[in-house]
Amino acid sequence: LTIAMGKSGTSQGMVKTAEVEGQTHTKISLNEHHQGYQTIDLGGDVKSAYPVSDSFREDKRNFYLLCFASSWVMFLEGINGMSGLAVNYFYKDGLKVDPATLSTIGSLTTLPWTCKPLYGFMSDGYPIMGYRRKPYLFLAGVVGSISWVLMSLYVNSIFSGAACMLFGSAAIAVANVIAEAMIVERSRGETQEYASRLQSIIWGAQAVGSIVAAWFGGYLLKFMTDRQVFLLVSTFPLSLIAIAYIVPEAKFVGDANSERAQMGQKLRDLWAAFRRPEIFRPCLFIFMLNATPATGATWFYFYTDVLKFSSTFLGTIGLVGSCCTLLGVFLFDATLKSTAFRPIFLWSTLVSAALGLSQLILVFRLNEQWGIPSELFCLGESAVLSIVGWITTMPILVLAARLCPEGMEGTMYALIMSINNLGGIVGTQVGAVVTTALGVTETNLDNFWLLVLVCNLSTLLPLLFLGLIPEVDPGIAGGPAHGAAAAGGYQAVDTAALEGGERHRVESGRV
Repeated sequence: LTIAMGKSGTSQGMVKTAEVEGQTHTKISLNEHHQGYQTIDLGGDVKSAYPVSDSFREDKRNFYLLCFASSWVMFLEGINGMSGLAVNYFYKDGLKVDPATLSTIGSLTTLPWTCKPLYGFMSDGYPIMGYRRKPYLFLAGVVGSISWVLMSLYVNSIFSGAACMLFGSAAIAVANVIAEAMIVERSRGETQEYASRLQSIIWGAQAVGSIVAAWFGGYLLKFMTDRQVFLLVSTFPLSLIAIAYIVPEAKFVGDANSERAQMGQKLRDLWAAFRRPEIFRPCLFIFMLNATPATGATWFYFYTDVLKFSSTFLGTIGLVGSCCTLLGVFLFDATLKSTAFRPIFLWSTLVSAALGLSQLILVFRLNEQWGIPSELFCLGESAVLSIVGWITTMPILVLAARLCPEGMEGTMYALIMSINNLGGIVGTQVGAVVTTALGVTETNLDNFWLLVLVCNLSTLLPLLFLGLIPEVDPGIAGGPAHGAAAAGGYQAVDTAALEGGERHRVESGRV
């Protein structure tokens, strides 16, 4: 790999310079005495966990493969939602659970998404057959598929169903961790606009998957049972096996025991970085933004028992919402990707709360008195709330990527996303408690309007702490001074050295 450089640093590996057509070129080879994940040493400044390219063409090919793999994992995350309606009908009609219980089950099965840093550490410290990424993608595909097969053939209780869904969720979460680490590393050292563009790409793929899932999820239930839908969904995670095959990864050649021995120091470094006010304060706001009470699965009961919506129309509502989610991603990318975070959070939250209160019109059936069919009202409401909702969500994703210190991008991003997911679980659980306290059940929806009112007004509370969000782009640089950039792996990837008080960053094969 040959890279044009204005100044070459001191390399720990083999570095050769040559004058070619008046330009100074530095040739970088593998760091010979480095133990661990194979890296390249760019003048002692930058290490990359990706395979060393023999040519710019190969590096460009690897870039596209990484982007495709990351986007496919996110697409798979979206299309996995095809089982959503089938799960709701299975628990409501098959197992006869009440709204609060269904909300609790749904949120608890997302617990694996709060442990994302753990998956990164596991893949680093426990390589399989010399690889840290490919085998875990492979295993995620196998486990995800088996969990839905069991859900289809053997589940007959709340506990066994929740267990299968938990393992299926964990499989997608593991794949998601690896995909996000790839994208976060590509965002390293770039502007907020560049990071926003990459986030828009992968989350756009997730939105496309959600569109496909929303449409077919409701339509399939017309001629398939919920268990048959589960069996169909079990085939989707198998695509991760192919993704594991095509993802470029250099083989781990170091001492795994030595890597595991460093885990304690890496955890301390991660905690030290997280405690920095410029990271901890925004994370606290992100948690509070998601931890407000949510209505959860109660809307499903209202749609099916009160409004008598069919599974096909419920799928149509989801389809409209998913299409508008994609539109929200594009609108953010086109108009707001360079806007400061505080105004976006402020206005999107205010607009979202105001629009959310319009749901009371549907609860009291006022729309029918005004001559507006409930079906039309729900479609319009789903469209608008989805657009505003994702305009609110995209800044969280971009802010999380921008808060990551150099040297621990992947791990810190996963930790911030875990905090975001934990907030969602807390919000759903609090919503389930409020649902029970108000006496809202499958057969008694008299206080449903009060539940909707409380949940929507509570979303305004985090705005009291908007000052926790930085006023300007928090392009945080410099992680812990030692230990964080353990060669390659999920924790690390790039710790720039300081020479003469000046930071030098080298971009390798950036496409």
